[in-house]
Amino acid sequence: MPITGKFDADRGDLVLTRTVLAPRDRIWEHLSSSDRLETWFGTFSGDPTSGRVMVTMLAEPGEAAPTEYVIHACEKGLLLTVSSGMGEDTWRLSLTLADADADSGDGGAVVSLRHHDLPADMLEHVGPGWEWYLDRLTGAVTGGVIPGMDVWNSEYMSLSAEYAALAR
Repeated sequence: MPITGKFDADRGDLVLTRTVLAPRDRIWEHLSSSDRLETWFGTFSGDPTSGRVMVTMLAEPGEAAPTEYVIHACEKGLLLTVSSGMGEDTWRLSLTLADADADSGDGGAVVSLRHHDLPADMLEHVGPGWEWYLDRLTGAVTGGVIPGMDVWNSEYMSLSAEYAALAR
């Protein structure tokens, strides 16, 4: 599987995209409803209108612990920008939704995930992870395959070298 991520023109943000054969409102539900988010990423608690929620990632191995996510932008069906502390770093992420090209005949929506200000030395680890999560989102939204940890090393970590090459 080829990588879908690339550095933007300023070489600071990693951007990955997927065309998902589902309407934007269905995809949005998988981003904004804790029950739907749980099918591919994790759950959240708290009131999103407060600008902060506690997210518990459930897809990865190990004990899940809630982490605070700050909501910077939320435009229903279009844009979600959040940040969270990840170890000593703060990760700022944006997900945008747009209608797919009607001329392609596929319909659906284009999901773009932007990991802002990602250090180049983290590409080889973070890129495969976002590929995995976007494939999980696609599977959850469409009723398709939701990749599990059983394919993590063989299908996703095998992308590490290609992601590391983006830093050059």
